[in-house]
Amino acid sequence: MLTAPGLAAILPAVVMVLAADTEPPDCVVIDSIGRCVVAAYDPGRPGGPLDPDRDDENSAEPRSQRSGPSGGADASTQPPRPRIVAMPLGDGGWVQGMPIDPNDLLNGVPVDRLPAPDPVVTGQLLTQRAVEQLTLAPPVVHTSVADRGFVGVPMWLWIDDEGAGPVSATATAGAAQVTAVGRLSAVEWSMGPPGATVRCTGLGTPWTGQDGPSPDCGYVYELRSLPERTAGSGRWTVTATSVWTVTWSGVSGGVPVDGQQTVRVSADTSLAVGEVQVLVDGGGDR
Repeated sequence: MLTAPGLAAILPAVVMVLAADTEPPDCVVIDSIGRCVVAAYDPGRPGGPLDPDRDDENSAEPRSQRSGPSGGADASTQPPRPRIVAMPLGDGGWVQGMPIDPNDLLNGVPVDRLPAPDPVVTGQLLTQRAVEQLTLAPPVVHTSVADRGFVGVPMWLWIDDEGAGPVSATATAGAAQVTAVGRLSAVEWSMGPPGATVRCTGLGTPWTGQDGPSPDCGYVYELRSLPERTAGSGRWTVTATSVWTVTWSGVSGGVPVDGQQTVRVSADTSLAVGEVQVLVDGGGDR
C-alpha cells in the first residue's frame, strides 16, 4: 500500500521528460488530486549501476565475473524494465513514467477524510433514473369508424385499458432510494382540422354499436378531408396523446426527495371524412 509518506519519498525521484504536443496513450488520473501522478524507471547514468565499467568498491567480485554485457553473463538475466508511458503533468507539458495504481493512493487516505456524496445530487440522479425506467407506452387509438367518417355524424374515441396505468419504478444507490409512479390524468385528441381538439379525462368508452354520441369522449366533424385541406392526402390525421402525471418520493442521505412532472406520449392514425348526400324526391313522374 502506498501511503502519503511513501508517496512523498517516491515523487522526488521521478525522472520526467517533457514531450509536448503528442497526446499520450495512457493516463492514470487521480480524481481527488485532479492530475496524473507518475513514477519513472531510471535506466542508469554513466557510472551508474548498469555501467559495466563502473568500479564498485563495495564488491569483492572481480569485474570480469560480474553479470552484464562485458562480464560474460547473459543479458537476458537482467530484470525486465517496467513499461514507460507518457502522461499529462497538469501544467501544459507531459511526463514519461510508470502509471501508479490509483487504489494504492486511495488506500493511503483515511476513510473518514474521503468526501461524502451530496445527498441532494444523489436524489436528483435517482429521480431521473426512476422516471426513465417507467414504462409509459403510447396509446392504442380507437374510433367508432373503421376508416371513413362523415360530417355531422358523432364519432366515439377511446384507447386501450393497458394505457391507463398506474406504473412504477424504483432506483436505489446504497441506502438512498427513489420511487416514481405514473398515472394517466387525461387523453388529448387532435382531430385534424385547425383547432379541432378534444380533452377526455379518461380512456373513453368503447363503441360496440350504440346509437348517439359517446358519453365521455367523442367528436363530430364539420369539415370534409378534402385534398386541399390535407396537403393532398384526403385524410385527417388523428393524434391521441396520453397525459401522465408522474410523482416521485424517497430519501437520500436523510433528505426527503419528492416532486412531480407531466409526461406526454402520443400515437396517431388517419381518417377520410366525407359528406352524406341526401336525395330529395319532389314527386311527379319518374
